[in-house]
Amino acid sequence: MIPFRERYSDGIGELLDVPVREQWVETCAGRTHVLTAGAPTAPPVVVFQGGNVTNPVTLAWVQGLADEYYLIAPDTPGQPGLSDPHEPDEYGPWVVDVLNGLDVGQTAMIGISHGGGILLEAAVHAPNRITAAVLVAPAGFGTPFSPALVRIVILSLLYRALPWRGLLARALAPMFSDPIATVDDVVMETVGQALRTGDLQAAFPGPDDLAALAAFDAPVLVLLGADDPFFPADRIRPKVEQTLPSLVDCFTLAGESHFLSTSGQDRVTDHIRSFLADSYNAEEASSESNS
Repeated sequence: MIPFRERYSDGIGELLDVPVREQWVETCAGRTHVLTAGAPTAPPVVVFQGGNVTNPVTLAWVQGLADEYYLIAPDTPGQPGLSDPHEPDEYGPWVVDVLNGLDVGQTAMIGISHGGGILLEAAVHAPNRITAAVLVAPAGFGTPFSPALVRIVILSLLYRALPWRGLLARALAPMFSDPIATVDDVVMETVGQALRTGDLQAAFPGPDDLAALAAFDAPVLVLLGADDPFFPADRIRPKVEQTLPSLVDCFTLAGESHFLSTSGQDRVTDHIRSFLADSYNAEEASSESNS
């Protein structure tokens, strides 16, 4: 996967309304580029990006949290971005290396789409490093077959051979909650470049065996799109409820596809803000009772 430097800079400038800082950490998957937003003294929250888009595209979904939290968003190796272009065999050790490289002990985490599968791998590999987990339209629970998904795959493959803008719009339209004509050019061009030049993945990250999540006891919030062609709420929700014993809430977002609408992003941010506040309050109360 090439690094998408131009699209990355465009995304920071056009999609993010909060100032971000950039740094690098050494990991088992090579050098990892990291964006941070918010006050470094605020409670940290690690955000794992979606697939086939650059980090700023999905960080923009939750950037409103930077007024209360220190958002840490690493570029996923093997995905569009500035990190090492090789996907690791397992993401759990990489997550630990990122935390250690940034001197972060325990922290809340948010996984969006592909990033949800990464968070689940971390939950199995290093559950003690996660104080709370948020999964938004997450990979990791399987990808149910559907006619809509087949249509997206076929049109995406056609676009790879015939890179016409109209064909790209037809391929991506079912993935977006907002009308495709209103989607920011940076997002369209980033996904289009990924389809043209990237290694199209047949699988998503996530635990080899979902039963391994039975020991994960940090509070979890899950947010699913009712019309998501990749991870539809009616198919994913039962797996979520069966495999996450510490699930606090699982919300189905009516009218939302895989890429959230602007209003959907605001709703998700509000849900996450409330969930994190409750989690931190519970954590503080537990610390006080044990002191």
